[in-house]
Amino acid sequence: MDAKPQKQSLIKTMWKYRMRYLFLLPALILIFGIRYYNFAIAVYRSFFNWNGINISVFLGLRNYTDIFTDSRVIQAFKNVFIIAVAMVAINLIMPFLAAKLVYHIKARRFQNFLKTGFIVPMVVPSMVTILMWRWIFSGSMGILNQFLTAVGLESMQRNWLADIQTALPSMIFVGFPWIAGLPFLLYLAGLINIPKEITESAQIDGIKSISRLFYIDIPMISSQIKLVIIFVMIQAFQSFELAFMLTGGGPGYRTTVPTMVIYDMAFNHNRFGYASAIGVVLFLTVLILTLINHKFIKSAELSD
Repeated sequence: MDAKPQKQSLIKTMWKYRMRYLFLLPALILIFGIRYYNFAIAVYRSFFNWNGINISVFLGLRNYTDIFTDSRVIQAFKNVFIIAVAMVAINLIMPFLAAKLVYHIKARRFQNFLKTGFIVPMVVPSMVTILMWRWIFSGSMGILNQFLTAVGLESMQRNWLADIQTALPSMIFVGFPWIAGLPFLLYLAGLINIPKEITESAQIDGIKSISRLFYIDIPMISSQIKLVIIFVMIQAFQSFELAFMLTGGGPGYRTTVPTMVIYDMAFNHNRFGYASAIGVVLFLTVLILTLINHKFIKSAELSD
């Protein structure tokens, strides 16, 4: 019954601020023209045997059924799930501990110094970081193997990125100690915004640090936690340059991720339709995981 008045009110509001919406119009056109239109074309082409130029034969769901019988694609999705779970766990713990440390430091100058130290790596290009870690993990000339030699652990030396047992863990280890700037800032902002009345009441009641962590800090920054999980999960599923530059997807398919398969199928085999189908499946996977995460965190907030 109230839907019609609300719609009229929305139209009146938009007309009142029409000049502001007109200024937003170019940006909206670019977003829809560059992002959503291309995505719609990819979904459409995923039902075709398309070479990207002139060959376009309708296949129905064949590209999608081929995905579930393609061992390379299946292994790539297994790998990216492992990476995503590891990166979510890491970013839930390490940046939060760093933010907690900075939050409790009373000396303002030292606190600002640590903030700067944790944020500065954000401006370093990812390619520089990847190449540095490739050098660390390389064979006889790698820093890690040289360190093992120096401490008398030559037996533990190996070609970390070419060994099927260590290639994927080595990829996950990149970025140690894993204090990413954005999650750190989100956690720190959440901790700072906890009402002082709550923290002061906790101190008066004599609540210990561990109890405060689980009953005050974590519940009060649940929105930031949800955002970090979504951000890191999307970043992990969209990752390309790490695997491409560090291992090239090897050994075998041990470090191959879906984005690498999409790139290879499209630009090396001219199977743009199949690559589009893999991209659609990747998008749906991230969307489903994001909705599950949103529902889970929302239920936790309601229960509190």
